[in-house]
Amino acid sequence: MKKRLIVLSAMVVTLAIAAGCSPKSAAQTGSEGDSTKIKVSTSINPVDQIVKIVGKDKVETSRVVPEGSEPHDFEPKIKDMSLLSEASLMFINGLEIEPWVEKAVTNSGNKNLKIVDLSEGIDLIPLDPAEAAKEEAPGEYDPHIWLSLDAILVMAQNVEKELSAISPEDTDYFKENLEGFRVEVEALKAEYKEKFKPYAGQAFVTGHAAFGYMTREIGLVQKAVEGPFQEGEPTPQKLEDLIDFVRSEGITTIFLEDQSSPKVSETLARETGSVTVVINPLESSGELLSTIRETYDKILESFK
Repeated sequence: MKKRLIVLSAMVVTLAIAAGCSPKSAAQTGSEGDSTKIKVSTSINPVDQIVKIVGKDKVETSRVVPEGSEPHDFEPKIKDMSLLSEASLMFINGLEIEPWVEKAVTNSGNKNLKIVDLSEGIDLIPLDPAEAAKEEAPGEYDPHIWLSLDAILVMAQNVEKELSAISPEDTDYFKENLEGFRVEVEALKAEYKEKFKPYAGQAFVTGHAAFGYMTREIGLVQKAVEGPFQEGEPTPQKLEDLIDFVRSEGITTIFLEDQSSPKVSETLARETGSVTVVINPLESSGELLSTIRETYDKILESFK
C-alpha cells in the first residue's frame, strides 16, 4: 500500500511538471492569475466600463464611486482611498466631476499613482458663463462626455494608450479590444443617425442637463430642470419658462433620471399635461452601449 502511494505521488509531480507548474502553483492558479493583472482605479461607472472594455482580462479595476452614489457630490471615505493604494493608474472622467480625486490620491499614500484624465482630446461643450456663475457650477465645461459615441471612442483610445504604455507586451491585445469596440460604436451611431434624421432640431426635457453631448451628436435640443452639475432646483421664473417652452413645443414627455430629484420634473409634467419617463445618464450604473441605445429609443418614442 505504501509503495502504491509513493508511485501515485510521483505521477502527480510528473503531470504537474508536464503542465508547466508545481503541485503548489497548481493549487494557487486563481490567486497567481490575478496578481499578473494590471491593477488600476477608476472613478465612476462609465469610466470603469471603458477601462474594462479595453483592458478585459489583463486589467483589474477598483471603482471608487460605488453604484447608487451621486458622482457630483461624492465624498470619499478612508476605505475608498485604500482602493488607490495598490493601483498603477487612476482613470477619471475629468471636467470637475471628480473634485475629490487629487485629495484622495494624496491621502492614499501611493506616490507612484498616475491620474489619467479621459476627457483629453474631446470636443468639449462650454457652459454658458452667466448660467455657470449663477448656478455656482464647479467647472467650465459639461462633464457628461460618455453620452456621446464619438467621445467614448476618444476615451477608449486614451485608455488604450495608457495601458499599452504600462504593459507594452500587451499592446496588440489592447488595440484589438479597442478596434472591436470601435466597430460596435460605429454601427450604433450609423443606425440611429438615420432614425433621428426626421426629428432634427426637436427638443426634449430632462431632469438635469446631462445629455448635451448626446443631443449635439444626434441633432436635438436639450432643455433641463437642473444644470449639468445638479446645482439645485430652478427659480420660479425658470420653471415658468420651462412650462411655457413645453407647451409651445408640444412636448408630451418629461424625462427623469435615477439620481435626480423628481419633484420639479413631476410638477412640470403635471402643469403641462405631459407624462414622465425614466432615463439613465449612466453616471452611477448601467451598461454603456445598451443603455445609450435604450435612451435613444425612449427619445424617439417621445417624438411619435
